[in-house]
Order: sequence, then structure tokens, then C-alpha cells
Amino acid sequence: MKKTVIAAAVLCLTAGTPIYSFAADPCEVVLCMYGKATGNSGGGECKSAEKAFFNIVKKKKGSIRWGKTFDARKSFLNQCSSADPAAISKIMSKFGKVKF
Repeated sequence: MKKTVIAAAVLCLTAGTPIYSFAADPCEVVLCMYGKATGNSGGGECKSAEKAFFNIVKKKKGSIRWGKTFDARKSFLNQCSSADPAAISKIMSKFGKVKF
């Protein structure tokens, strides 16, 4: 009985703890990937943004579906309302179907 009460208390405490998600900001990704597309590296500050972009991969039965991956990456970049559509097009033409 005592173990059940302790287990229930621990469960209640952990269930109330928020889980934070550190999702990449689409505008940061646009900025860094545009720099990469134009020949600038962006340095260490852009590593997480680049990783977030290239981690968007759609698969089916273990094979990458490049069309769906392209669409998902473009959709993610379009979440940045202040991004220039020409910049997004340049990023997608260079990196839309690339695996890193």
C-alpha cells in the first residue's frame, strides 16, 4: 500500500512537469540557410539552424521521399512570414533535395 501511494505521488509530480521543446525558429533557419546558399558559412551560430533544416526528412519504408521532403522543408521555411519568397526559392533550389 505504501509503495502504491509513493508511486502515485511520483507519477503526479512528473506528469505536472512541462516538457520543453527547443524547436528551431523558421526565420533563423531562413537567415542561416540563405547565407549558406549565397556562399557564407554563418559560423557556429548557424549549426543548429542548419541541422534543423536538414533533419526534415520524409521517409516511406526506409527510403527518402524527396518530393515530400522538399515540400515539408518549404512549408517549414514559409512559417517565417517576414522571409522573402525569393530567398526561400533560392534555399529550396540549392538544398531542398539534399541530404547532409
